[in-house]
Amino acid sequence: MPDLDLLELDRDELAALVEELGHPAYRAKQIWRWLYARGVLDAAAMTDLPSDLRDELARQQRGAADPESVQTSADGSTTKALIPLRDGEMVETVLIRHDPHDGASQTLRRTICLSTQAGCAMGCVFCATGRQGFRRQLTAAEVMRQALLARSWAREEESQITHIVFMGMGEPLANYDVVSQALDRLSDPDGFALSPRRITVSTVGLVPQIRRLGRDHPQVNLAISLHAPDEALRKRLVPVPSASVAELVSAAGEHARRTGRRVTFEYVLLAGENDSPAHARRLAERLRGLRCQVNLIPLNPSSGVFGRRPGRRATLGFQRVLADAGIRATVRVEKGLDIAAACGQLRGDRLRAGA
Repeated sequence: MPDLDLLELDRDELAALVEELGHPAYRAKQIWRWLYARGVLDAAAMTDLPSDLRDELARQQRGAADPESVQTSADGSTTKALIPLRDGEMVETVLIRHDPHDGASQTLRRTICLSTQAGCAMGCVFCATGRQGFRRQLTAAEVMRQALLARSWAREEESQITHIVFMGMGEPLANYDVVSQALDRLSDPDGFALSPRRITVSTVGLVPQIRRLGRDHPQVNLAISLHAPDEALRKRLVPVPSASVAELVSAAGEHARRTGRRVTFEYVLLAGENDSPAHARRLAERLRGLRCQVNLIPLNPSSGVFGRRPGRRATLGFQRVLADAGIRATVRVEKGLDIAAACGQLRGDRLRAGA
């Protein structure tokens, strides 16, 4: 049975494979460009390779399942797909479109949201993925296949990807080695060729991996999912043991000093839980003097998750308290509510349907 997935191979492994098949190593660079620059995954279609090399690669190559449940929101701003994996697991990928008229950007902007795990072990009480539990880590090939699929959607519209966020299903820094490989390929000039300054990795707060990210990928943006200004509240919202609020703020300061990059704190607003002016004041005090910004995210409605969505007045009031304290704060422009675009919702619907 064919078992070769070219996306699983790094440059050295690809060169070794090509040489093993009796061809010069430079052919590996051609294959690499076909895969990551052009998005052509079928070796038989790599037309500048010798026919015998194409044929042998195609003979060994295993196929990938087509995406399922591809949905586009009514306003056209978001496309989401459920992607079946070889072992029956499923992950989600989202393409988000921001155009100048929507107030989020002055230029055309196309963002891919990538998943890094099937399920998630962090257990955030308001997260659809967190309620599904952890299944397994994704491979580098499974992460990159998401990026290539979403880029193909953009290219069909004669647009290009401008940003990538690791904010889909799973905790990216708990799958650090695979995420690091993906970052290398996404920013490779011979590959996906996206500036690392346009890539963001989000984490619930794994401090050792935050430090590794700052050393290994200093130009990549860091987002920390904080959600609370104090320890007791954070432990209730993020029950899996992780770094304390103080440790996360300290790690963020260290990262900002090391990289010169502003750190983003993600803060999901839950009505009556963490959205009061008092919460905002405590958060501002925590972050005072830090090179950071806060991304406020009103809870995305989802069946079976904890919490209620706050009203617009409470959201803007929270933002105003932060701004008055000198903390840069934005409210996320929401996309895809009509197609359950928040991570894990589509997969959760499929799991419940199959139960």
